[in-house]
Amino acid sequence: MRMRDRVAVVTGAARGNGLAIARLLAAEGAHVVMGDLLEAEVREAAEGIAAEGGAATGLACDVSNPDDVERLVAAAEELGGPHAVVAQAGARHEGGIMATTPEQWDHYMSVDVKGTYLCARAAIPRMRRLGGGSIVTMSGTFGVVPEPGIAVQAAGKGAILALTRAIAVEVGPDNIRCNAIVPGYIETPMLDRWANDHPDPAAARKAVTSMHALRRLGSPEEIAAMALFLCSDDSSFSTGHPFPVDGGLSIGMNNIYEFEALRGNTGRGLDA
Repeated sequence: MRMRDRVAVVTGAARGNGLAIARLLAAEGAHVVMGDLLEAEVREAAEGIAAEGGAATGLACDVSNPDDVERLVAAAEELGGPHAVVAQAGARHEGGIMATTPEQWDHYMSVDVKGTYLCARAAIPRMRRLGGGSIVTMSGTFGVVPEPGIAVQAAGKGAILALTRAIAVEVGPDNIRCNAIVPGYIETPMLDRWANDHPDPAAARKAVTSMHALRRLGSPEEIAAMALFLCSDDSSFSTGHPFPVDGGLSIGMNNIYEFEALRGNTGRGLDA
């Protein structure tokens, strides 16, 4: 078990990627302290992990609130940690510059960027006392390859990548690592809500699926596998880097319908 006798904190852990991460870390031996705004759901999720033989504690946590984050990480300290923190909680907002209000901008940034900063800030002193640890942030392909109409998400995910590098440089001498997961489109309740906001949800899902080189969406379990790698000693010499789990979305030129029509074929290269 790669996380035996360790304590891990996971935010946004009631559903989707966060829940999958918490389950896998617990299955690998960690006591997982799970935080989420959805208090009833995160407590139920922790009880489910315990019923499966894992160790988990579910607590209410608004990651934009310093007191909430401090309480969450303090709970991990009482258990002997935290040895790993996965700052996974995130918000959602679609809208270009002119369609995004200052209030919407501030809310998104407070959850994604400030929340990541607060998790790291609470974890670092405790990890120093433990002799090291791993901080995992959650960025996204929008921070690398923006799409139209997602200005605040592109800014937020890009800021998380920059913050990840800054943390890694600052705390590397303390044997604390910090890396970012960069997901593509993942099959989560948030993705379902996004698709259902479109007039034709099936068409929206088909369109984003086509943007991935693998021509499918990712699963929360695939994100969890990367989180386990980054939390465990398997990644002991990796810090300050983005780790894409995006089905090839960020390598570009993957929304191929127009290009296939121009070439008159179904995906053969120029030398075919």
